[in-house]
Amino acid sequence: MTDQFISTHITLSQLNELPVLRIHNKQANATIALQGAHLIEYSPVGGTNLLFVSEAETYQQGQAIRGGVPICWPWFGPHRNQPDAPAHGFVRTCEWSHEIVADEPDRTDIRFFLITDGSDPGFPYAARVELLVSIGATLVMSLSTENLGDEPFLISQALHSYFRCNNIDDVRLHGLSGACYNDKVTGENAYVPSDLVINREIDWVIQDSGEAIALIEAGQPRFKLSRIGSRSVILWNPWIEKAKTLSHFNEEEYRQMICIEAANATEDSRLVKPRQSHVLVMEVAGGETH
Repeated sequence: MTDQFISTHITLSQLNELPVLRIHNKQANATIALQGAHLIEYSPVGGTNLLFVSEAETYQQGQAIRGGVPICWPWFGPHRNQPDAPAHGFVRTCEWSHEIVADEPDRTDIRFFLITDGSDPGFPYAARVELLVSIGATLVMSLSTENLGDEPFLISQALHSYFRCNNIDDVRLHGLSGACYNDKVTGENAYVPSDLVINREIDWVIQDSGEAIALIEAGQPRFKLSRIGSRSVILWNPWIEKAKTLSHFNEEEYRQMICIEAANATEDSRLVKPRQSHVLVMEVAGGETH
């Protein structure tokens, strides 16, 4: 497929089987797959991609992408009462509609949306889910759920962000100390230590107050993640043994990534009443990750 300009700073391109939008403005470069409304790249000008995508990723139709920012909706993790339902909901492999909201030299805004009719057995409700992606000096992603029906429904969700690092041994996180977490690996409930080090498989659902989270690597600030409409964070790294079992993933790549996910998970799941909406917002402000 030949790249096709669809706006001043946006081209329609192809990654293997997946059509993608490529954004190049004065502040950043980005790549978004139409399947899953899946952000693959966010690179501030003069820097490199803040997001991790596995080198083993093949970008195939109908398969979720390993890396970037998958959209987990309308449930996070396994379905609460349907074990055969896909993990993390069904929108990661759907092709979303999109429209350009604004395309200025310093910021490009694209809205992606899907409408459910209630026919999915895992989510028998009519709803509109919308993702507004804003590419500029910062990355802003706003995930909105509107209840189109006459009954309330419960959603859990996440912006399942994979961030790139050089060496997981050198990564430190600020802003989560003292928050309560549930360890999905051990079943333990505990509090995030002030000297958190990632040195084993970690799969935590953290209930917090929504404070900003800073990633520091080898003593250098890399980025700050801020949230609105979220009082839960998912922290994940598969570590050595789990990494060997993952699809579309090279087993040593656990050293170059960490997932820090703005979420509404477990106790932070949200009830959306008829004709009302819930909005989850994540902003990432960062510099170059060498």
